Amino acid sequence: MLRQLFYAFLPYRSFAFPILVLASIVVPCWLVFRVHRHRTGGHPLSLRREILLLIFVVYLSGVAAATLTPNRSSRLIAQGKGRLELRPSLASLICSSANLPRGSSARAFCVHNARGNVMLFFPLGILMPLVWRRLRFLRGIQIAIALSFSIELLQYVSSAWGSYRSADVNDVILNVFGACLGLALVSLMRSRQGTSVHA
Repeated sequence: MLRQLFYAFLPYRSFAFPILVLASIVVPCWLVFRVHRHRTGGHPLSLRREILLLIFVVYLSGVAAATLTPNRSSRLIAQGKGRLELRPSLASLICSSANLPRGSSARAFCVHNARGNVMLFFPLGILMPLVWRRLRFLRGIQIAIALSFSIELLQYVSSAWGSYRSADVNDVILNVFGACLGLALVSLMRSRQGTSVHA
């Protein structure tokens, strides 16, 4: 089981170094900001909330590193700089071999891309209601849409300096689906916890 989980993450190992570099810059800055805010604001310190906020900041750093930095796979696969895809494609969402070119790596790349986009926003769906306990499900979806749309827009703009990224509405759909799974998981766990307390 653990071996299969490890193999599932292997295709994304090229993102590890950019994530570590960005996190090593962002985390110390965040800690300095939080210490200064608590000293000047006089608010009581909640260790649980601070840990959750730190995890959230590290996660956002990882998302930025994984989606905005140029990478080898995007250079090899991209058909051109600044490609813009505004039409949802069922083939891109379900990676059906019947709708993809035969005798190529198109399906393997499609599965890699689709799974990566879902996994990328799954933690977002878990972390948002933990950081903001009163966050509603619909508002969480709206935040996920806004974040994913912003990423795609930045990817499109960043092609001007050679990132070889493209903007694709299918990526937004997959990102939001991943966030919905995370939100649903937290909602389910909270409802079960509430049921056990009242039982």
